[in-house]
Amino acid sequence: MKKICTILCAALMSMSVMAGEHEIGAIVGGLNGVSYKYWFTDQLAVQADLAVGLTQAASGLKDLEGKYQVYDFSMYDFTLNPNFLYHIALPADVKLYAGGGFNIGFMNSPIDNTYAENLAGKFGANAIIGAQYNISGVPLSLSLDFRPGYGLGFKSYENNHMEHFNFFDWKLGFAVRYCL
Repeated sequence: MKKICTILCAALMSMSVMAGEHEIGAIVGGLNGVSYKYWFTDQLAVQADLAVGLTQAASGLKDLEGKYQVYDFSMYDFTLNPNFLYHIALPADVKLYAGGGFNIGFMNSPIDNTYAENLAGKFGANAIIGAQYNISGVPLSLSLDFRPGYGLGFKSYENNHMEHFNFFDWKLGFAVRYCL
């Protein structure tokens, strides 16, 4: 009975791998967390990443004299980043893809240790470009992508004062996903 169940499970898993509609795994790099991809067709997919990371950003602010200054900064963040992707198949199980999406989450400055005082929300849009390799004979895919983006950070204070800042952001991610 154990052998029959094992064979049945292996057959079902291989059928779902051939369908290739879902992929789930991990992403590391600028984003570190869980990565999920759903295929609508052979060329169109949506990829969502729920991750923590370090936002590398540049923001332009006016100083007290009214002069525009550019500041580079890094902030820890917790982000949900869904992207809609268009894939182009190449030989040897490689696909190039491009698309766009948005990100929403929270950021915190690593400069100060008082986490709650520096917590800021963030919302932004990003482009994404990358390559994916599906390992033949194994239900795994590897992908590497670059995500430049633009965002808005916002922070509220106890006296109902809201502060916001614009920033340019970029992420580089490497994902390993299991094809269901």
